[in-house]
Amino acid sequence: MAGEPGIRPSGYEDAEVSHARDRFLTGTGEGPPGIRRVILASWERSRESKVNVDRIVAPFVRDPDLEAPLARSAAPILEVLHEKLSGEVVSTILTDHTGVVLDRRCSSFPISQALDAVQLAPGFSYAEQFVGTNGIGTAISNRSAAFVDGREHYTGELGQFACAGEPIRDPIRGKVVGVLDITTWSRTPGPMLIALASATARQIEAELLAQSGQRELALMREYMKICQRSAGPVLALNNDVLMMNDSLRQLIDPAEQQTLFGYAVDTMDDRHALRTVELPSGRTAHLRYSPATTEAGRAGGVFQIRLERPTGAVSFHGGNRKRTALPGLAGTGPAWQRCVEQASSCYATGDWFAIEGEPGAGKLTLLRAVHHHHDPGRPLRVIGPPDAAEVDSWLRALSEDLTIPGATVVLTQAEKLTDQQAAAIADLLSDDCWDTPDGPIRVVLTHTTGSPDTALRSIFPRTVEVPALRHHLDDLPELVHHLLCQLTKSEQLTCSPQALAQLGRLNWPGNVGQLRRVLSTTIKRRPSGVIEVVDLPPECRSASHRLLSPIEALERDAIVNALLENDENPTRAANAIGMSRATIYRKIRQYGISSAARPA
Repeated sequence: MAGEPGIRPSGYEDAEVSHARDRFLTGTGEGPPGIRRVILASWERSRESKVNVDRIVAPFVRDPDLEAPLARSAAPILEVLHEKLSGEVVSTILTDHTGVVLDRRCSSFPISQALDAVQLAPGFSYAEQFVGTNGIGTAISNRSAAFVDGREHYTGELGQFACAGEPIRDPIRGKVVGVLDITTWSRTPGPMLIALASATARQIEAELLAQSGQRELALMREYMKICQRSAGPVLALNNDVLMMNDSLRQLIDPAEQQTLFGYAVDTMDDRHALRTVELPSGRTAHLRYSPATTEAGRAGGVFQIRLERPTGAVSFHGGNRKRTALPGLAGTGPAWQRCVEQASSCYATGDWFAIEGEPGAGKLTLLRAVHHHHDPGRPLRVIGPPDAAEVDSWLRALSEDLTIPGATVVLTQAEKLTDQQAAAIADLLSDDCWDTPDGPIRVVLTHTTGSPDTALRSIFPRTVEVPALRHHLDDLPELVHHLLCQLTKSEQLTCSPQALAQLGRLNWPGNVGQLRRVLSTTIKRRPSGVIEVVDLPPECRSASHRLLSPIEALERDAIVNALLENDENPTRAANAIGMSRATIYRKIRQYGISSAARPA
């Protein structure tokens, strides 16, 4: 069609667009005449994603990062624009690179009320795969400006709006970090909205560049200050910069540096001032975190690092480490050994203690092994959180368990307790000594790393941290062998070095629980012999840093299987599953899908 691809031409009537949209949705017109190519392509992607055509169903992110450089850099610019647009029926909207709304300024009540009704509000995602064709999601999908007017929106509820979205790019790396969207009523001239959105986005990029320089300067100053007062290893990093002094380079080899960087990033995310971690060599590293900040927010972090030699608990003589003596456990790496020894020590002294770790890391498995090692003949009671309607009966049952002679009572998933439930349990546990003729009752708590403190946590004076699998990947070969023996009840199935290497490249957001599921799926295809890369399930070709939703996992698996069946050719794979070539390339990047390493 004539005219700019992102702007609606004159004479482009709502009735014509509405009719074309109806034909497209009913399947009577795959390429309706008069519809801009960019809109038609977006409709096709929306249909592939099975977006609801009648109403908005936008997912909600409870705590979007409002302290990120994008949100902080944009805030003063959006405030000035908001004041200039006072009284106009218009809204300025800022989203992150996934389409989650970070900021919304409405210059009149009617537009605010209308946007609330369609969930175009902070915390909701307006990505195209959830909401369909719109100025935000389509700009993200195309990585370019998008103007969508009236019935061009895929979902009918958005037909009253016109919106212009302009991508905001990181001024250093060039990648899209967000979208600036201007939304008002339908039939507002497109060139005006796009010009306003583009000018504002460029202002935000200029501020990001200025703030990036300030962040780097603040990080450099904090790094130099700590280097001047410390002769030991020092590490500084943020999203764009990584610095280390000569002491760190000389004392820690590149393989251990990568492990250390991962722990440092986790420490910054959790905002802990101190952290103790185990390196693959068996040395203990104590990290002291000093945040670098500017007026625009966090600029990164600097770490003073103190190293300790491995103790006699873990031996590396001749390259062979001592195997753990506890039943049902696998792994001899220092990070894993440390948590095993801490849990065993807490248990042996009779202390009440907490075990924390990410979902699937092995908290309960560790505790069962420690209990079986120390008290194999005594009862172990594992109790999950109560249902909201059964708290009173649940507390009565807990009271009965606490009177079982010599029992160990485990309260799991403490992060799922409400504040009221945690307080009630804390009162119950604090009321009595819970001694029995066979000795005191031992109580252990498990909770997910990063969950907020409650009244219950204060009752458990010691905490054992179970490392995430990505932090002790040196244990992966032992874990795989151990789990395969459990799953097959024999040692007839092994894993090839190539398959182990592929497993070692993954981030394992679901930890050992995810590894067990992967191997359980694998043995259905390869029940005996040697597991090769091609025997691994599709998720082992996807380097995702988060657990995917069931729908996302199904889509990823379909793409991986299509690639395997079509000799890694994306075009043929896309045709096989009815997906456009552009979409399959986008999905390959989105899911981090790698090529298969087939055996010769």
